[in-house]
Amino acid sequence: MNKKNLLSKVLFSLAAVLFASTAIAIPKDPCAPKDVCCEEPAPGPFAFSYPKDVGLSCPRDFYVHGEFMWMKPTEEGLEYAMEQDFSTTGVVFPLTVGKVKGFSADSNEWDWRPGFRVGFGFYAMHDAWNLSVDWTYLKIKADSELSNGGTGQLLPMWFPPSTSRDQITNASARWSGDYSTMDIMIGKPYHVSRYYISNPAFGVRAGWIDQDYHIRYFTHTESNVWLKNDFWGVGLRGAYEGQFLLGSGWYIYGKAAFALLFGKFDISQQSENANVLVEYKTEDSFYSVQPNAELGLGISWSKFYHKNQYQVSVKIGYEFHQWWDQNQARRFFDTDPTANDTVSRGDLSFNGFMFGLHVEF
Repeated sequence: MNKKNLLSKVLFSLAAVLFASTAIAIPKDPCAPKDVCCEEPAPGPFAFSYPKDVGLSCPRDFYVHGEFMWMKPTEEGLEYAMEQDFSTTGVVFPLTVGKVKGFSADSNEWDWRPGFRVGFGFYAMHDAWNLSVDWTYLKIKADSELSNGGTGQLLPMWFPPSTSRDQITNASARWSGDYSTMDIMIGKPYHVSRYYISNPAFGVRAGWIDQDYHIRYFTHTESNVWLKNDFWGVGLRGAYEGQFLLGSGWYIYGKAAFALLFGKFDISQQSENANVLVEYKTEDSFYSVQPNAELGLGISWSKFYHKNQYQVSVKIGYEFHQWWDQNQARRFFDTDPTANDTVSRGDLSFNGFMFGLHVEF
């Protein structure tokens, strides 16, 4: 009987210990109204890739971000005058060391302009796939002024050739416009190792680029050239971003993207001159496939707030945006109006700084 009583006491004590340990093993969830727990899975396994996890408590799998961009837009083929190194009002040739001026390759007239990128995204329940939507806007504007310095002659490059013309003493030009893109992307961010996150993505891009170019040539009268070069397009886009985790919330990132857009150009070009023999007006609309690419590199720092329920990141980087053959303006090569062609080199590019704020919750 004593043995049975002893065995009963041991079993009762063991059951009481197990019940007590179970009652205090799982703390109450701070972010749930009911007495249930929010599991915080430990990172890993590290032997193979696993979905990205920033370590939020009770994550809602949603994020928003905004970025201020300070970029310098440039475009090839906007040179508008050539300077002779001697004074003449007669025949143009022989040309002696003619120097191309105005938005040329070595020009300092390209201006820095503001822009922004805003977007949001979320992670799907299945395997943490990422869906994101981003809108980018950049302002285009640059001004240029030229003078013959009191001697020599400025030759206009946006009028048809002529055997003789009045001497041009001054010239100016303004290039302006708006650049917008909308990207809808699906990605799969995952850990290649504990300290490197890989994020391949693919999706669609829509783009709108409107450009205006106004050139003014001054002699005893004023002559003008107006250009409109508008484009819209939709196509496919692929992107990749890598993050090197440094610890304490710091990481270095690099990204690259490439897209092909099928779209339409609407071109309008006309001149106004005292000599009506060299005036012209042309219009053209056509469809084309336009390639574009982006590169970016930067650094970011993040911190958790409100019991690890929010993560706020700030980042700074430098980016390059390249659009090939975006200048579709035409130039004349003879007094015959049919002797004209598009600008052979007309790539549009942006490069500059990006300052961003990213919030995950």
